[in-house]
Amino acid sequence: MSDLSQLITKARVITRLSYCLLIVSLIGGGLVSGTPAILLLFAVAPLLIFIPGLRKENYRSISMLCFVTLLYFTVIVANLFEPDRSAFDVSAVIAVVTLFIVSMMYSRWLQRQQAKPAIDYSQEC
Repeated sequence: MSDLSQLITKARVITRLSYCLLIVSLIGGGLVSGTPAILLLFAVAPLLIFIPGLRKENYRSISMLCFVTLLYFTVIVANLFEPDRSAFDVSAVIAVVTLFIVSMMYSRWLQRQQAKPAIDYSQEC
């Protein structure tokens, strides 16, 4: 069980770092390209919804974050093929791929840790 808690600790740190990097990359890329601030807010708002779930370590919220990151992945990869791409687009791809993979495993490990152990009825007889 200690191995699982070590994995969860590492996954928590990497998830939070890549989550912050994704938000910073989206905002930085938007500012560099001249996107209005209100549109940047709409671009980042779906990610901000998951802050309470990340703080409480709710594995369902973290699982839903995985699905949302897939939407960001499609948009960011499409932006990479544009001629005016920036370093923020590259860092956003790295952040979103890392966030998806690590948060998926983080969610699974949290679910395993919070699961109740099965009752062994064979010992009663």
